[in-house]
Amino acid sequence: MLQEIAEQPAALQKTIEEERAKVARLGSFLKGRDVDLIVLVARGSSDNAALFGRYLLEIKTGIPVSLAAPSVYTLYGGELKLNRALVVGVSQSGEGEDINRVLERAHACGAYTVGITNEPASSMSQTVDELLLMHGGRERSVAATKTFTGQMMLFYLLAAALSDGAGSFNYEAIPELTARALEHKESIRQLVERYVFMENCVVVGRGLLYANAYELALKLMETCYVVAERFSSADFFHGPLAMVERHFPIILFAPPGITLDGARLLMNRLKELRADTLSITADEQLVEMSTRSVHMAAGVEEFLTPIPYIIPAQLFAALLAEAKGLDPDAPRSLSKVTRTL
Repeated sequence: MLQEIAEQPAALQKTIEEERAKVARLGSFLKGRDVDLIVLVARGSSDNAALFGRYLLEIKTGIPVSLAAPSVYTLYGGELKLNRALVVGVSQSGEGEDINRVLERAHACGAYTVGITNEPASSMSQTVDELLLMHGGRERSVAATKTFTGQMMLFYLLAAALSDGAGSFNYEAIPELTARALEHKESIRQLVERYVFMENCVVVGRGLLYANAYELALKLMETCYVVAERFSSADFFHGPLAMVERHFPIILFAPPGITLDGARLLMNRLKELRADTLSITADEQLVEMSTRSVHMAAGVEEFLTPIPYIIPAQLFAALLAEAKGLDPDAPRSLSKVTRTL
């Protein structure tokens, strides 16, 4: 897992180089179809990447995006009207049976289908109208890292291709920002010693980094066996705040941009409750208020933060598992390809 975390800058750069032209052509084609709905279908970490994709695509393209409920298709046999829809399946292996069945049914219902995967010879490649590939090489750790960020990168490319240049963002800078985020490894190695006996926690993020909260919580559950709940910072005030008591661990993603004021407001309340807070942020005020922090580089534009900000979280999960004497590459009861219907 640690090796694959370190491979991400190169994998992201290669994904941009290899897929940019194809995604640009796809964007031009889809504009001609007058797509008015995008449906994303995924499970696990891929579903978390899709959650990020939903925010990015809706903000940048103005097209409504839905996260599919695969059971509607696979168990209940739903027939949806998708003749002006783009349906995107997201799967590390391309072998998720329910994801591929949804893609098949969506195509039959009139949708144009796209697959995002790391495996060019997968079953998904035979199912979709167009295939977009992550170029990180084979991922061996059960806990997905480079495939997760590769999926996010492909959503950047797709959003740029569909957005007509409105509110453009320099996604080409992300590999370098990711490399800089890896420099926190040794400080995080020291940080995790404080959390070796942690059994439960809450992870909080909002907007473009809401998916990061989901992904870190999943990583903590599958590699460290920590019960990790995840919330939007806005939702956390609506009830869940009641469970916070002295020394309760809260991990907060707080990038620059429009969600920062809300993060400060939450941190003020958590400080009053004497929670144990770990913030991943570039904001000096939040660093000062937090019990502990991963102090990210300043000056990074909000839309470019999701991938660099997940890197310290991945390192935290991998190094915490190591400190607990666990093997993050082979969590109990799990396998690399999960088959569900």
